[in-house]
Amino acid sequence: MNIEIAAICDAATANGAGGRLNILGAFDRIFAKFPLVIPQCSAVFRVRYQRSEAGMHKVRLSIEDVCGKPIVPNMESNLPLEPVIAGFDTAAVNMILNMQRLQIQRPDKYMVRFFVDDEELAVLPLYILEPPQAKPQAPETDDAKIN
Repeated sequence: MNIEIAAICDAATANGAGGRLNILGAFDRIFAKFPLVIPQCSAVFRVRYQRSEAGMHKVRLSIEDVCGKPIVPNMESNLPLEPVIAGFDTAAVNMILNMQRLQIQRPDKYMVRFFVDDEELAVLPLYILEPPQAKPQAPETDDAKIN
């Protein structure tokens, strides 16, 4: 199995198994005040598989801080990979996990990890940090002006 697309985004939709995947607002960082509640976001994966990999598979998504501590319970499900259609070598399936009211207690780098049958196939960094401080500007002097 290969991951063709992996993203964290504002929203996503898919049109059937292996169909069109629509991703809106992919991101890897958020600047915010804490504690933070992200009202809505999605983790999106497009999995490409071989004919021999069709069948039922266990999938798991975890979101952890840099020390490996989960910030939400692991999300697990069974994923049926349909048989590959005659005339094709591979098939693809789109997976969208919609998350509501994701609570983040402190600024940190977080890792979104995607597993199939306990094998990690994708890792996405998610930086959730306080807004950077604006650097004070040096006062402009007559000598610094360019005419």
